Amino acid sequence: MERRLVLKLIAAGFAAPGLDAGSSLISLAPLQAVASQPQFFTASQFAVVDRLTDLIIPPDEQSGGASAAKVSTYIDVMLSEASSSAQTEWRQGLQTLDAECHGRFENPFNGLTADQQNAMIDAMAQNEGHPATAIQRFFAPLKRMTIDGYYTSKIGIHDDLRYIGNTAVAEFQGCTHPEHGA
Repeated sequence: MERRLVLKLIAAGFAAPGLDAGSSLISLAPLQAVASQPQFFTASQFAVVDRLTDLIIPPDEQSGGASAAKVSTYIDVMLSEASSSAQTEWRQGLQTLDAECHGRFENPFNGLTADQQNAMIDAMAQNEGHPATAIQRFFAPLKRMTIDGYYTSKIGIHDDLRYIGNTAVAEFQGCTHPEHGA
């Protein structure tokens, strides 16, 4: 995949299906083709990453979660162009997760119940500031890329953060808290 295509994907924020071809300078055909097939992950790895990202940023009443924002596609595209050491780190992280799931629950991650998946995420996030195990060390890049992908998507920026862009403010009222009054 060409770097220009990756930049187009990032710029499009994976919101391309909601745009009509005339409203964007970006050609939507290659974006949709890339989004339909994983570039780095296998299909089963992609499904695991999609579920993990949704556990990190689940949907709520204000916005869709990481899955709706296509964060797993973002991670897949970024890793397809990443260094071999970053790719190896992710492959080993997913293998470690698989081994942990089989050791604890005798099933792969996507074969676990919701409670078991939550237990695995809790185990991964344990000691987040000072990870001690391989599964805990894998959580840091997983969480970082989940956040990056989510908050560069339409769902993360507009629905969750409610960002409306640069708008002129006619009058700034200042702080209205009584304890800060003038």
